Amino acid sequence: MFGLDDTRPLPAAALSLLACGRYSEQGHWFRADPVYLQADMDHAILRDSHGLDLTLEESTALIEALNAHFQQDGIRFLMTDKDSWFLNIADHERVTTTPLHEVIGRNVYAFMPQGEDALYWKKFMNEVQMLLHSSAVNEQREQADKLPVNGAWLWGGGALSLNAEADKNNSQAMEIFGRHAMVQGLAVLNQWQCHSVTHADEFMAGFPAASNSLLVLDDLFEMTSYGDVMAWQSSLHELYSQWLEPVLNWAMKKKIKVNLYPCNGVCYQISPYNKFRLFRNKHISNYIHTYE
Repeated sequence: MFGLDDTRPLPAAALSLLACGRYSEQGHWFRADPVYLQADMDHAILRDSHGLDLTLEESTALIEALNAHFQQDGIRFLMTDKDSWFLNIADHERVTTTPLHEVIGRNVYAFMPQGEDALYWKKFMNEVQMLLHSSAVNEQREQADKLPVNGAWLWGGGALSLNAEADKNNSQAMEIFGRHAMVQGLAVLNQWQCHSVTHADEFMAGFPAASNSLLVLDDLFEMTSYGDVMAWQSSLHELYSQWLEPVLNWAMKKKIKVNLYPCNGVCYQISPYNKFRLFRNKHISNYIHTYE
């Protein structure tokens, strides 16, 4: 939709920085988000910052410590908020990583960096753990019965060209409605309008009839990442009642063509005759990733 080469890694770090005006084309960008690694005899389970209750002051202090330590290696850290960390480096970009949301609650050893520069980044992640282990911030957190921030998960690297006019011209202009940082970054990349909407009435009131529009709903994303079935069911009911039902009913009355993209490579064309029949004659397991 946005004219990116989908055979290459999604540059999640660069797009998130582009959304808030902090992206530069110098060097290579990665996400390096704060995490807690719960170690056992032969594995380490990852928890992201959700539930760690990390404060802005703590995050700032940890970023400063990381910058002081890794400055000689040409690595620069920055954060856009207390839970979103980034790093910039001139080289060692030849690596394949796993998005943070796919690793939450799982053994990190199965998702470590791969590729030509993998060894460099594995050593880097180990060095980060050792540095954070001795951090005064974590000592204070543990004294307050809080989990320490004892790791930074590397992911989201990828090249992003702000001058890819040929790619932009291959995608059809859209009006974007969504709050996710990467969605906002994609809109900035293509010089399209992006609006943050909080409820269906706001979207329908601002709908531009003269152009294509993309509404991105990520309400279920967090619950899916944590495997919280009860919270997912509750949020799905809210998503249906607060977004899907009113928006699709409104679109059918207005005779607006609707395509639904569940981000699994499939597109559903919605009409008054097939609303909410996405799984008819299909197994829901076809749409859900499971892990051992």
